[in-house]
Amino acid sequence: MTVHNYLSTLSPKFKAKKYELGTIPAYQYKGTLEKELKAGTITPSQAVDVLEDMLIIREFEEMIVKLRTGAYESCKGYSYRGPTHVSIGQEATSVGCCAAMNYDDFITSTHRGHGDSLAKGCVAIRGMSSAELKARIPESAAGSPKALLEEALENHIYRAIAELFGKEDGYCKGRGGGMHIADFSAGHLGANAIVGGGVPIATGSAMSSRYFKSGKVTCCFAGDGAYANGVVLESLNWASMGQFTNPDYTKEPFGLPIVYAIINNHYGFTGRVDGEVSGTDCVVRRAAGFCENNMHAEVVNGMDVMACMDAMRRAAEICRKGEGPVAMEFDTYRNYGHSLGDPRFEYRTKDEEAIWKKLDPIATFEEQLLANGCITPRKLKALKDKVEERNARMAAKAAWSADPDPADVIKYMYTNTSVEVVPEAFATSKIFEELPEIKRTEAGELSYKDAIKEAMIEEMVRDNRVVQWGEDIAEYGGAFKVTKGLINSFGRDRCFNAPISEACICGTAVGAAMTGQRPVVELMYMDFGLMASDQISNQAAKWHYMSGASIEVPLVYRASVGGGKGYGGQHSQTLESMFAHIPGLYVVYPATPYDAKGMLKSAIRDNNPIMFVESQILYNLKGVVPVEEYLVPLGKADIKRAGDQVTIVTWGPMLHEALAAADQLAADGISAEVIDIRSLVPLDMESILTSVRKTGRCVVASHCVSIGSFTGEIASRIMAEAFDALDAPVMRIGAKDGIAPQAYSLEEAFLPHDYDIVAAVKQII
Repeated sequence: MTVHNYLSTLSPKFKAKKYELGTIPAYQYKGTLEKELKAGTITPSQAVDVLEDMLIIREFEEMIVKLRTGAYESCKGYSYRGPTHVSIGQEATSVGCCAAMNYDDFITSTHRGHGDSLAKGCVAIRGMSSAELKARIPESAAGSPKALLEEALENHIYRAIAELFGKEDGYCKGRGGGMHIADFSAGHLGANAIVGGGVPIATGSAMSSRYFKSGKVTCCFAGDGAYANGVVLESLNWASMGQFTNPDYTKEPFGLPIVYAIINNHYGFTGRVDGEVSGTDCVVRRAAGFCENNMHAEVVNGMDVMACMDAMRRAAEICRKGEGPVAMEFDTYRNYGHSLGDPRFEYRTKDEEAIWKKLDPIATFEEQLLANGCITPRKLKALKDKVEERNARMAAKAAWSADPDPADVIKYMYTNTSVEVVPEAFATSKIFEELPEIKRTEAGELSYKDAIKEAMIEEMVRDNRVVQWGEDIAEYGGAFKVTKGLINSFGRDRCFNAPISEACICGTAVGAAMTGQRPVVELMYMDFGLMASDQISNQAAKWHYMSGASIEVPLVYRASVGGGKGYGGQHSQTLESMFAHIPGLYVVYPATPYDAKGMLKSAIRDNNPIMFVESQILYNLKGVVPVEEYLVPLGKADIKRAGDQVTIVTWGPMLHEALAAADQLAADGISAEVIDIRSLVPLDMESILTSVRKTGRCVVASHCVSIGSFTGEIASRIMAEAFDALDAPVMRIGAKDGIAPQAYSLEEAFLPHDYDIVAAVKQII
């Protein structure tokens, strides 16, 4: 067996047996603050910090409630417009979980994530050195560590409120707002307005922690409603894969260091988990379906901050020992509805609320602090007054702080950075077996497929942060053998098979990219990108902008297009136009082996998320590809043939139809210039306009169906920006506005050809 291949030979196992699902403990914690103080797991001052953090969250969210009615005195005259998903009543889960983690661990959160964000920031700030705190607030003139700490906490609250208010001083410069608040400097990888959308991101961050052996744990906060969501269940399966946990593979810590913290407040929006939308007594029972050890599943009293701390402390320890993942369900309650506009008594009773409010996590913990002498009544009042006054002062400061400049409305949509020099720590790659041999013809030609493969090999050698996963890409080499041999050379840590979970393939790439890796993941067919469109379009594409450019998401989605092979309506769609409609995502589509290699290398080094489209009907096309290092820039069109009577603009396999059409036109005395745009986003419009202004006529052609095609975007811009130079209307060529058929005769009629371009050119000349 090679280093990467621990798989045993499969043989029938039909002997009668019974599979046991084991037990899931619930509400086992019998501790108290008194017992924890005696055991030394918490000090009196730390206990007071825990209370302060819960008070900060409560005051923050009561501010939101009062803002809606105009009753928040410090912000009189300020009109708040934004989400109101408060988590009042759930403070123990946020604070307890964060307080039990290391200050530099990671969290992801939800649309109801103000509490998680505040708690994580407070814990991180208290764990930081003076130098780290100064880096957070470089303008500080604090004269003592205590004063610096207080200033950092105040700044944290200010920036959180400023983000809620959509201000330039917010953590995300007002681009994300409360439902997308993040603080990457504190390990907070973002709250997510898509229910369950952050769960694969958290899973990806745990993958990078495992890969880099950083010792960091990710706590994934998500509500009970998320655990009926497909990508969430995909993530549980992903984290539990045998190749992440198989003890025969390595003696080093191996399981994913992630804690799935299920915040069960018993309601999704109005739908109730208990007895209505779930068939189990506890949500964490889901874990039994994915892992032999039930992911160490447990149900915890989420109203008891000490129980939450105990559970997370144990869960984090399990993860750091390499025995993750862990699933914990925190049984808690939200005192308000889904949002403040939610008439909650239409679906729950006042009696129910009253029962839960008697278990208020702040009031019950205050009693324990007083009983154990951690704080006196006078100091307790002073602490409450301080929290209230500080929050009110920061709210007033935030309310009247600067709004983002309207001129910057799309600033931060993309980053202009790339990895020009690989940091020394990542510039050496371990090679287990000789690199796959890629043979050129005597003329120096490679196939389109091998050019892509060579690009990946070179970039994996150059930068050990480049990792790959996808369906069947390991031993088998992918459905089209593009990755064949990579696992032998680079090992299973850098090239491994994924489950048939396109959403999780694409979502884990986001979390891994956020935390240091540079994933190149494969979508076997571009059609399957629709299964993953949330993670591609709402997550990968948006986080650089929504974070106010505080994070980059360097990843590549390799998506193959199968049109022209008779695979029918679900394996033949050319969907680059759809993804070009998503701001924040680059979309590139090389048409030659030379461009395929050079553009993929550029894409892997770029710090934007990139949809890299490959045509299966071009995989065997040969062309000269230099052995020497070269890059093809993204966003730069290429004139494949010069001409002066008509411009043919195209991309992908239609380039070759366009070149054939140009030959036919030349025989008829018509000089056609053929432009391969190569990148849809960014689009080199200037090269197109320069050509059109020279020729006066244009045909835009692609394999996309015409309706909604990117050909329309190009044609529209030509009409708007070069109208005076046109001698005829811009013509568009594409597939029929229908579904790709399987029958050869029908597919031939469905797809556009060189003769369609010739006819269009002759129509306008």
